[in-house]
Amino acid sequence: MEEEQPSTDLDGAPATLSGEPTTVFVNQGPVVPVQKNQAAKVIGILVIIWGAFNLLGSPLTLLSDFGATDLAGNPISYPTEYFVVAILSSIIVGVISIFAGYQITQYQKKGIWLMFGAFAIAWISSIVISTIQGNAMDSGPNYGPDFGAVMGIGSGICGIFCYAICGIIVAIPLMLTDGGME
Repeated sequence: MEEEQPSTDLDGAPATLSGEPTTVFVNQGPVVPVQKNQAAKVIGILVIIWGAFNLLGSPLTLLSDFGATDLAGNPISYPTEYFVVAILSSIIVGVISIFAGYQITQYQKKGIWLMFGAFAIAWISSIVISTIQGNAMDSGPNYGPDFGAVMGIGSGICGIFCYAICGIIVAIPLMLTDGGME
């Protein structure tokens, strides 16, 4: 039994290529839609609630002058700058937070970046507000001339940790592989 050796000659006529473009589909399996992670929706709703508390709580700042005392128990009165900064910053941060929360629930990355901006505004305004409060309490000889600056620095140091933790929580949808953020 002799085996036939394969021929090295090619038979047939050359094919002509038409000028029409062709499409090649490599994967012809079923297309499975990927469900987006619900973490973005939950965090977006929490951000909206936080923004609503900021927005709705801003008029309550007007009540902070009633019963305000320094550390020795002496009654004090906050200056007008305190009320202006506190109310305007809480309104601005509240509006930005509500809009950012809506964007996060719609899987938009810009909502997370807007929320980071709102955190920055809130952090800076808390430093300014604490400094103004400290200056209002600076009436006694026990505190020294820079009590407002000390309170502002303390607020800034404590606040940076708070906003860093909140920023990490808000950024959770960016850290998920199936977060679906656009």
